[in-house]
Amino acid sequence: MRHRPVLSRRRYRPARLWLALLGSFLMVLGLTSTAAYGRTAAPGEADAAAEQVLTWTAGDPIDHYLSAPKTAVAGKATIVFENSAATGNTTGMPHTLTFSVSDPEFNNDVTLNILANPGDDQGGKHTAEVTLTPGRYFYHCTMPGHEAMQGILTVTDGGGGEDTTAPGTSAKVDGDKNADGAYIGQATVTVSATDDGSGVDTVEYAVGADGAWQPYTAPVVVDEVGPHTIRYRATDKAGNAAAEKSVDFAVAAPPTDDKTPPETSATVSGEKDDQGRYLGMATVTVTASDTGSGVNTIEYAVGADGAWQPYTAPVMVHETGTHTVRY
Repeated sequence: MRHRPVLSRRRYRPARLWLALLGSFLMVLGLTSTAAYGRTAAPGEADAAAEQVLTWTAGDPIDHYLSAPKTAVAGKATIVFENSAATGNTTGMPHTLTFSVSDPEFNNDVTLNILANPGDDQGGKHTAEVTLTPGRYFYHCTMPGHEAMQGILTVTDGGGGEDTTAPGTSAKVDGDKNADGAYIGQATVTVSATDDGSGVDTVEYAVGADGAWQPYTAPVVVDEVGPHTIRYRATDKAGNAAAEKSVDFAVAAPPTDDKTPPETSATVSGEKDDQGRYLGMATVTVTASDTGSGVNTIEYAVGADGAWQPYTAPVMVHETGTHTVRY
């Protein structure tokens, strides 16, 4: 039979006195002894704790943000964008932090377009309150010449649990085709990957059946005449790997007797007011097609006298007023 030890009164009373003195001391300091053991959050505290602060910084470079978050959790968030002397801006150059709402590949439920420079009324540091949903947000700088300042913010649902589902992947081939279905001059392969759990970590592609895998960072342009295979795959942040997929196509040599110019068009997108004016920003997308020798170059110019420059992505105009984009 086991016996519980009995504390003598001589040993027990000092221990109880010590605990009482310790409790009094903690109260004097403004502390509570429950902090040492944990407690249940009061109503509303969990929501407040779930809110997050996401910070972007910029400085003199026009090809990248100095810092930017890569991941976030769905829910309320405070966006901080600072482009100031404190973050390394020595020239007073302005930058923007803009969330794209025109690309169907990314979330479009957050309208954010912050212009910051060291000389503005906020000293270059601005904040905005947003609500993020699971998926991916594409952000970039809309200042002319700053197009390389861009990135992707991946938002998870924050619901807990282990992600065991691999990313979903797809690929599409674009270009002008001849009557046989071959792409004239060149073909452009765009690979997409999505993951609603932990988020996409890597996307890779390989040219041909035996080509080496390499990071996918931009659409792959293939201009060699003949049949081609592009393989692609992706993994998420939980380590789940999507099965390898491939897309097959052929590239044909452009005809030498093509005397017909390409066909071109442009569309403008963005949120409008009741008078048809675009709010904050308008996005101009230019397209060109040519069933003869294929499209070689696309150019655009802003304004009646603006210089022609290569068109590589939709043109975003955020300056207030009336605008003309030539192409």
